[in-house]
Amino acid sequence: MLHSLNDLKSNSIDVCFRVVNVLLQLLNDIIDDPNQPKFRRLYLEGDVIQNKLLPFAGAMEFLFEIGFIDDGISLMLPEFISLRELKNYKQQLINIISEHQRLNLNENNFLKEISSTSWDVLKFEDKILQRKALENLSPEDIELYSNFNKNDSLYHEKMMLKLMKWFKESFFKWFDMPICQFCSSTTKFKGLNHNKIDENIKYSEMYECNNCCSITDFKRYGICEQLLTTRQGRCGEWANCFTLFCRALCWEARLVIDKTDHVWTEVWSVNQKRWIHCDPCETALDKPLLYEKGWGKKLSYVIAYSNEEVQDVTWRYVEDSNTVLQRRKLCSENELLTTILNLSHHRQNNLSLSRRKYIAERRLKECFELYFMLYCRICKQAEHTDECTDVENYGGRTSGSLTWRLARGEMQIEKFVWTPSEAEIANKRFELKYSTALDKYIHGTSIHEGWKSGVYSYSSLFRKEELDWKNVYLCREENCEKSTIQWRFDFSSSGLVIQDIKLIYTTALFNTGQVEWKLIGNNLTVNLPTIENIKEVVVDQMNGADFVTLNASLSGGSGDLAWQHSQIFRQSIIDQDYPFQIVFILK
Repeated sequence: MLHSLNDLKSNSIDVCFRVVNVLLQLLNDIIDDPNQPKFRRLYLEGDVIQNKLLPFAGAMEFLFEIGFIDDGISLMLPEFISLRELKNYKQQLINIISEHQRLNLNENNFLKEISSTSWDVLKFEDKILQRKALENLSPEDIELYSNFNKNDSLYHEKMMLKLMKWFKESFFKWFDMPICQFCSSTTKFKGLNHNKIDENIKYSEMYECNNCCSITDFKRYGICEQLLTTRQGRCGEWANCFTLFCRALCWEARLVIDKTDHVWTEVWSVNQKRWIHCDPCETALDKPLLYEKGWGKKLSYVIAYSNEEVQDVTWRYVEDSNTVLQRRKLCSENELLTTILNLSHHRQNNLSLSRRKYIAERRLKECFELYFMLYCRICKQAEHTDECTDVENYGGRTSGSLTWRLARGEMQIEKFVWTPSEAEIANKRFELKYSTALDKYIHGTSIHEGWKSGVYSYSSLFRKEELDWKNVYLCREENCEKSTIQWRFDFSSSGLVIQDIKLIYTTALFNTGQVEWKLIGNNLTVNLPTIENIKEVVVDQMNGADFVTLNASLSGGSGDLAWQHSQIFRQSIIDQDYPFQIVFILK
């Protein structure tokens, strides 16, 4: 196979196909009329060379590789190049298009997205782009990063961390929202512009000035030289640029894309012989459970891409494989596996036999590693052992503004505890109420925005708005069998104890949906009745306790909408009532 074909494939898909079609037309003209000299000559200053071939990787290399000779004025194909050879070269060009079309045949949008990304990452192999990246590092640093200390088994990992710290602290910066380019006032998000004025721009975000109403755009770049100039963006730009530096340093690296909207890098450890998780946004090294345990993300598909393979690495980043499988509904597992294997096979067509064998063995080892990792995590869950995967050991997201992180739900879950105010201590009465419609807690004169802001803990729960029925409530996440939520109240610092508790907590059940309510405190558990209408429940069994927790567990239901069959605090979007109220009479 011609070496120039790999360079042709490194262009974007549309550019690659455009160039291939030009080359096919050239070959067809010669094959159809081999004795016509004009078809065998391409003038160097002509439109075909200057505008259709020269600007793109692999095009000129292809012409020289099939036998064209530079005579100073033009490129000429000698007559001794046989038609048989030309037809063979033509078929190799056709294979580029047909293989891509075959990979996309009958695929859904998700599989097409995987195929498209597998082409995009070939840009990391652009030697000119790699050289431009290395221009930002000193020769001493390049030497430091490239020559591994054989006496230090973790030298490569130390260099990964060092590169991430430099990248985050000195080179790249996070982008939240622009200021107006005309009056420097604040802006607000207006919408997206998908009109492509540059093949390197995926789309632009449009922001409207709060003062002069003019529009400022933020261009979302893919893998390209502009990232080395702008040096800003969000996780996509960060991972694209960081992965480019890794490849420029000759590290084996791949781009990792999480379908729930995050991107990072994996680097092959020279000494450990395994892929290491590297997130430059968070300066996180080898913390694969960061997103699930720290950020609270519900991962479904995590795919890794390199110039040599595509791999489903979801299982490195999750604990509960059964729950994850329930969320993977974009395609069948067999369709995903077939697509990934076909793409990987296509990427390795031009590799030597020894390299293909090495990758196959490494890939098999990685599959065993992922399955063994899952097995160990499941065993530890069954034994209720304390593996270091708690939220506290990972923390929430640090990149991006606080507002942005809160909106994405990627902050560390805070264990909020309600305590009485001085006025409540004096009155010996604590009162809290929550409105799902307003999504806020009212405690005396203070307001807490968002249902998460007042809970001690929760799992697999979210606030659902029914735009058609104009209702809102808390319920389980889709495809989740069970969710829990807990509020904690502590009166120990007040010198008072509980006399009795008055509760309003609404529940809506459909089909076989279930909600269990419990009060726990003073070494006592009280099972509460399920209440579908707002009416008060009085509990006096907690008499003398100085702290208490209120727990709710949602489960049951049937069919595809089972997750929606158990709801709490359901009310109309325009309702003024508080479906959750709790009052403590103290003494």
